[in-house]
Amino acid sequence: MKFIIEGNYDRKLISTIVEKNLPVSHIIIHAPHNPIGNGSIFLPEKLPSRQEFESYTTFIEDKGLTPIFGIDSSCQGNLEAYIDHFEASLQYIEDMIELGYENALVSSPNILAFIDKNFPDLNIFLSYAQFTTSTNRAKIYFHMGADSIILHPDILRYSYAMKNLVKLQEKFPKIKDTNYILPLNLGCNWSCIYWFDHHNLQSHRTIDSPVSSNEGEISDVENGFDFPLLSCWKKRLENPDQLLKAGWISPFNIETYERMGYDTFLLFTYGFSTEKAVNVIEAYMNKTFKGNFTDLLNIPRPYGDYGLEEKISKSLIQLKDDVVKEFCEKFPYDHYYPEEEEMNELCRKYAKKCVASNEQEKQNLISVMEKNLRKLERGAINE
Repeated sequence: MKFIIEGNYDRKLISTIVEKNLPVSHIIIHAPHNPIGNGSIFLPEKLPSRQEFESYTTFIEDKGLTPIFGIDSSCQGNLEAYIDHFEASLQYIEDMIELGYENALVSSPNILAFIDKNFPDLNIFLSYAQFTTSTNRAKIYFHMGADSIILHPDILRYSYAMKNLVKLQEKFPKIKDTNYILPLNLGCNWSCIYWFDHHNLQSHRTIDSPVSSNEGEISDVENGFDFPLLSCWKKRLENPDQLLKAGWISPFNIETYERMGYDTFLLFTYGFSTEKAVNVIEAYMNKTFKGNFTDLLNIPRPYGDYGLEEKISKSLIQLKDDVVKEFCEKFPYDHYYPEEEEMNELCRKYAKKCVASNEQEKQNLISVMEKNLRKLERGAINE
């Protein structure tokens, strides 16, 4: 078992990982102010400076861990046809290599092919944003040049599909040395219709190209990039079973995936204190935990100031350890891909066993989200 961490610039966490000899191999660092952009749904509203990025990169390398630079934009703002943009992208990646990087995280298929052709020595990690949920998609991306694929959470609970993904590597000798990475604690809604929208908005928000840069700064719509987040949080609060449907892996069932042949896992630590991040890593290592599993999950937050920040996490149901353990034991993993109503029935059953939040406070939060969603839907024509 080994972990890849994606999270804050937390030097104390990196030092603790090394001191405690925790099985962490790589750290994902999203490269700021690059022409290709970033698609991570967890990116902070204000991106780090290039100097901060380079300093943190050096710190990680000095500690003996391997950094992965993220240029995981799902869209380059349709700027890839411009020669100035193309040359800036080439130069940025060359700068990353000069900084010592040997690993890149990408999402867009054309960037995957671009790096494989122009920088064949780079190890390419394909983001979960690319929605790899089938052997066909995995085979295509591996043959395009991906060395590792981070699977999308929606496929993780279906054992036939997961076993077939492993068989794929055995069937095609050319990709036998490739690797799958399983996200552990992503709390996004299952089969979310805003998934691509969210990644695309992040991509547009973070592009820093000589042709066009940071659309967030020229938008006439306040908090215009929050529409997917507010929509998802509203659904999550209206339907508490969404938290159980989300494609997370718990410490209680991680061994199921190890038995299938998976040994590399992605842990999101955004917003976690150093102590909490270490406790979460150790919970998965020890395959057990006590308390509220909701606290282990990572769910992206809206950027706007709606008065929600302190209340939004408390509005979720509490997934107590005994409920999570039983839920993991009862889930129909051997169904190839169950009807949603079948999954809903199971998740609703276990949601009723969970400690609910204050109903009035939850309804107040939903009203705030509804109001701001209607405003965002009107866009730049708001009065």
